[in-house]
Amino acid sequence: MKKYVKILSSLLCAAIFAVPVFFTGCSEQGGQSGEFIDYAGQLHLDMASSTKKLEVTVRTFIDGDTTHFDPVTNSTLTPDYNPQDFSETQGYIKARYLAVNTPESTGDVEKWGKTASNFTHEKLENASIIVESDNDKWNMDSNNRFTLWIWYKSPGASEYRNLNIELLQYGYGRAQSAKDNRYGDIAMDAIMQAQAQKLRVYSNDPDENFYEGEAFNMTLKKLRCHIDDYLQKSVRVEGVVTTQMDNSVYIEDYDEETGLSYGISIYYGYNPGSSLRKVLAIGNRISVCGTVGYFEAGGTYQISGVSNNAFHPEYTTNTVIVKDEKTGEDITGQEGRFAELSVKDIVSGDLTVPFGDDEEVPIKYGEAILDTTVCLKNLKVNSVSTTSNGGENDGAMSLRCSAPDGSTITVRTTVFKENGVLVTKERYEGKTIDVKGVIEKFSGNYQVKVHLMDYITIHA
Repeated sequence: MKKYVKILSSLLCAAIFAVPVFFTGCSEQGGQSGEFIDYAGQLHLDMASSTKKLEVTVRTFIDGDTTHFDPVTNSTLTPDYNPQDFSETQGYIKARYLAVNTPESTGDVEKWGKTASNFTHEKLENASIIVESDNDKWNMDSNNRFTLWIWYKSPGASEYRNLNIELLQYGYGRAQSAKDNRYGDIAMDAIMQAQAQKLRVYSNDPDENFYEGEAFNMTLKKLRCHIDDYLQKSVRVEGVVTTQMDNSVYIEDYDEETGLSYGISIYYGYNPGSSLRKVLAIGNRISVCGTVGYFEAGGTYQISGVSNNAFHPEYTTNTVIVKDEKTGEDITGQEGRFAELSVKDIVSGDLTVPFGDDEEVPIKYGEAILDTTVCLKNLKVNSVSTTSNGGENDGAMSLRCSAPDGSTITVRTTVFKENGVLVTKERYEGKTIDVKGVIEKFSGNYQVKVHLMDYITIHA
């Protein structure tokens, strides 16, 4: 009862004593008319408090309430940096924002998720940033993320603003243990205001970054060649599951008109459920329904938000195994084509892809075949580097290779072990190899990702 009395008191005080600011039309306040209090502006960063603080820069934007940061090691603002504090996450900081839970935008795609993610990106992109713990130590959640308050100062600003509170007051997210923390009272005030003014997640307003219509049915060829037109929209495509890597599967579909396969990665997240796992098994031909997104951390496109409800097979959003039209049986046991392609075509070629009689789409060769299986032959391994940052990917290798025509490409492996022993760069360095893998993009360059040691053959 005390909790609710305190919340009610906060609302009454805000209503009586706050200076009203009236606004109309669209704005950061969500387009609602009435009184608005900038709680984030009322909160001030106390550099003399006992909490842990660290100046950081953005390493990777993830979504609205999660960002990966790199410490500023020579900061004059926070000189007490201790690299041992972040050894569990290989030196960088996986930050989960305290008090706020924004809608999903990476795995499952939810309304207001991408909009919240864009807001966080915009505020932090060119800002000075300090992360703060909730008490006198760095705290982690069960997913090995540091739970933090995020303070930013935009260019030209005189003070830091608290991004957690700002997300709450503008209705970009809901409460996440908001009361029981250092800034709990003002967090609750921000939440209650967003609820009262029906901002974003508390409204029925449309979200321009979230598609609420029926799924667009199309081929993978059309999706790959027009993918920017379908960002944040729901689509249904069909293809064969060829590979599983990093909480994703890859699907591809062969097009006879161009003689190429077109594909995309399907992100299913950490807990897909047994029925969806069965559908996404390698070799199945599946019909996928999900939302097209751009995975900024990897620089690639993907479909996410996929599901299969075994208790409601009639759901139009289910991802399912395609059935043979003649026999009615599930189509399983299919394989990737592993088409033998030219490295030069992949890294620098151009295509014109036809669609019927009245449309031709110019596209980079490498873009057209992203996420499909390929076979590259007679690659000379010029050098090899190995991941060694203390994480689970230690031992993964990057083989920088040249093709007979002089073109170069990187072959990226997962961690290979043979009879329990780590396979090292000496296995491949200086050798000539044939490779089977999936075309992906990293830092703007096309490369081949290989997840099985048997997919690399060393020439005698």
